[in-house]
Amino acid sequence: MSIDGILRLQTVEGTGLRFGARFSSGHETTYDSGEGVTAASPVEAMLGALAACEGMDVISILRKKRLEVTAYEVVMTGERAEAPPKRFVSITLTHRVTGHGIPESALEEAVKLSESKYCSVHFTLDPQMPVTSRWEVIEG
Repeated sequence: MSIDGILRLQTVEGTGLRFGARFSSGHETTYDSGEGVTAASPVEAMLGALAACEGMDVISILRKKRLEVTAYEVVMTGERAEAPPKRFVSITLTHRVTGHGIPESALEEAVKLSESKYCSVHFTLDPQMPVTSRWEVIEG
């Protein structure tokens, strides 16, 4: 299975660092880290991709269990090194699920399944870099 696309500089004039990506699926996104930022930087996008990948797994698992989820968010924190290349040195994801009668053990199991079996973004990251997951169930 292959994914392909093209990345093009959008800020040809001046010092801007805005790029547009178009993938073979037809989807497009923008990355930006220059002056007048209008989109996520590549590093922010990577953090968001990890959270979204795990989030999609987790909500799919909870839905298969027929649990009544009324809201779901993933709080993301990525700690970066001070010196270039300023890579992530650790990431923490907190999965917050709101619903009715959701056992914390079901959320824990879903998060652990995502991390250990399903999330391709998680498996693409350096395995030496710690990714810590937390979970909270909010009744309501």
